[in-house]
Amino acid sequence: MNPQLIDRLRHAFAPAPQAPPPPGKREAAVLMLFDPARDGLPLLFVRRAEHLRLHAGQIGLPGGSREPEDRDLPATALREAGEEIGLDPTCVELLGALPPRLTHRSDLWLTPIAGLQKRPFAVRGDGNEVAEWFWLPLGGLLTAPHRAEERTAEGGERRLVHYYEAEGRTIWGVTGRIVHDLLERMDAG
Repeated sequence: MNPQLIDRLRHAFAPAPQAPPPPGKREAAVLMLFDPARDGLPLLFVRRAEHLRLHAGQIGLPGGSREPEDRDLPATALREAGEEIGLDPTCVELLGALPPRLTHRSDLWLTPIAGLQKRPFAVRGDGNEVAEWFWLPLGGLLTAPHRAEERTAEGGERRLVHYYEAEGRTIWGVTGRIVHDLLERMDAG
């Protein structure tokens, strides 16, 4: 366990926002789950199944769209993580959130919610959306090779896409942007 890294992580997150999404955008949340009991303070990622209509085969974080019964976005992130990886929400100490991001392919107003795992749980993929799950050490992400490319989205909007190479995996798209936002905040802290 690395107390300095955990302290930097705690200071990187703000309280979860309650502001409404832009008009016409659906809210969604993902869970950035860190395990403080393991070396390197690993973050849990999933690889989406190949048969999915959107983001097939991409590396992401457990999460999805807000449902009417979700009291807030942290509840959305915890519910979705329960469905996708078998997480018991009582296993999580919520830390806060990163700023929401618009997902360009699925057109969601996505808020990353962060939490520390309080006790071990048996991670299990849902057999449908999640093809694989794995942990990547936050310490390794801080030093991972990174590049950013400017891309033109449908409709002509230009955006910067971040790519991180970590343990033979490429993290990019909105997940790359979330990782980039986190690492920038940790460097500023």
